[in-house]
Amino acid sequence: MGDVYIAGVSLTPFGKDFRPLGVMLADACRKALQNSVSFTSNVAPDCLVIGCMDPIGFARQTGLDSLVGMELGLARDMEIYHVELGSATGAGAVELGKRLASSGLKVLVCFGEKMKGKLRNEEIPTQISTVIAEEERERGLGEMPAVAALASFQYMDAYKVSEKEFKNICFEMSVRSLKYGALNEVAYFKKPITREEYDNPEINRMIAKPLTKFDCSGSYNGAGAVYLVPSPTDIKLTSIKSAFDNIKISERKTLISMDAAVLAGREVFREAGLNPHEIDTCELHDAFKSIPWIAGEDLGFAERGKGHKFVIEEKNRKGRRVFINRSGGFLARTHPLGASGGAQVVELVWQFRGHNQYKEMFKEELQKLNYGLWFNMNGFGNTCVVGFIERKEPTLEREGLKDENLPQSIPEKFILKKSPRKDRIIAATQYTSPDEEKVNVAIIQTKEGDFRIGLARDPHGLKRGKYIKWIKPEDGPYFIKEGYIKGKLSDLLGLFRKTKKEEE
Repeated sequence: MGDVYIAGVSLTPFGKDFRPLGVMLADACRKALQNSVSFTSNVAPDCLVIGCMDPIGFARQTGLDSLVGMELGLARDMEIYHVELGSATGAGAVELGKRLASSGLKVLVCFGEKMKGKLRNEEIPTQISTVIAEEERERGLGEMPAVAALASFQYMDAYKVSEKEFKNICFEMSVRSLKYGALNEVAYFKKPITREEYDNPEINRMIAKPLTKFDCSGSYNGAGAVYLVPSPTDIKLTSIKSAFDNIKISERKTLISMDAAVLAGREVFREAGLNPHEIDTCELHDAFKSIPWIAGEDLGFAERGKGHKFVIEEKNRKGRRVFINRSGGFLARTHPLGASGGAQVVELVWQFRGHNQYKEMFKEELQKLNYGLWFNMNGFGNTCVVGFIERKEPTLEREGLKDENLPQSIPEKFILKKSPRKDRIIAATQYTSPDEEKVNVAIIQTKEGDFRIGLARDPHGLKRGKYIKWIKPEDGPYFIKEGYIKGKLSDLLGLFRKTKKEEE
């Protein structure tokens, strides 16, 4: 298998691009081929790879091979592949493209999603939630922000991060992502945010506690393309690997580590012959703010429990500088599901080449950018894709890979132990369903040590660490907090306390 290089790349402006999906993808392809002229003399691809998660559900469209092929005027007998890998589709398309290009083919890879235009805004979250297992959606885990919120609380509990510190870090991430987004011509969110705006619930409403609107990426439209060739250019696509995990959240051992990220990252570093601390710049999936914290730890950039500091301080576990999401990430560019993983590759290439804002951003550091990595995932670690690019002629030689530096599984001491008595709440959140109903959902660890998704009958049952009892399990996944008194008796007790306080 031969080496693969990156010629031209492109992105359409992300946001409210309401052109037909096929037109968006074809436009990105043309721009990538035009951009390739500076790096290769042969801009006639041998095959086309299209990455799009759900063109039927979001855009009410299928037949993308025909649409894009005809729009580009490609040979009718050209091989065209369609990749669908959930929200990891963009990176998955690049992975397939690399495999094809390593056999000597010139491969044009495009990726995109049109999430707005055909569906009502309130319908979009339901369509996105198909990356969650059907059984768990039926048990109340109906939206991705709820999963990310549960993971955020687990992270806070495991590493003693207070809600105040969590909020401060999330605010700093908003400031940074919007600062870089303001410089990025394809980003949608560019307006700076003040602390007053971030703390104002009317502006920054709660999505799934502790995650607010500004802690979650938006769902919009966008497309991009990468032209992969077997002949040398200035940038080599050295490695890209994927791994998968159980789609069922309740069957994972934890939400503060993703086994698929560890596995894929380990194989990428092995193939590249590189240690994690040698990476100069990276683009990490940040659909929700706690994800890059967890990914940074899983990929060996940061020690366990230090991922949140790694993202803010931009220093790896060796104390070396690493630029993180200097594009603004999903939080600024938005997150068209099938496009985002491919957009990360494009942004890294632009960083290496000093394209547009990156020349001024990196200045003298630009020539020191030798090794770049991106991380993209489907669902919450259902599938993780890790990719690595490097300059054809790096200015800094590799140190030599050491096995002890490879990504490692989370130590057992951070895994929740079996409950000693009864079923208890591990993490809980409240979110608003598309029907405008408040949903109180939790991860319950049973006394047998298993995990279950449960619904609290009211918010009083959402205290983390508290024991619970199920309400007629055969009627559904509902529970109440152990010892919680409901109905007229609790009303009387409340009235008694109020009367007593007034007398005092």
